[in-house]
Amino acid sequence: MPHHTIMPMEALEEQPPVQETECLPCRYGFVSGVRDAQGRLVISRIISTDPAAYLDPKFAPGQLYTPPAPPQATG
Repeated sequence: MPHHTIMPMEALEEQPPVQETECLPCRYGFVSGVRDAQGRLVISRIISTDPAAYLDPKFAPGQLYTPPAPPQATG
């Protein structure tokens, strides 16, 4: 049965589910990524106004991001 549409045929096919992205704070601003099977955050992009953030290999796409531990309360 033909489809009469301006949409490409690929758009009419069932699409794979989109992974849930997370945005976490980092020292430069924010990192955005998805969780892998082990629950680690795989960086997909960095959101920052600091140009040095984009040159830091620790924050390159595909790298694993571990957020810093929160400061311990004393008392």
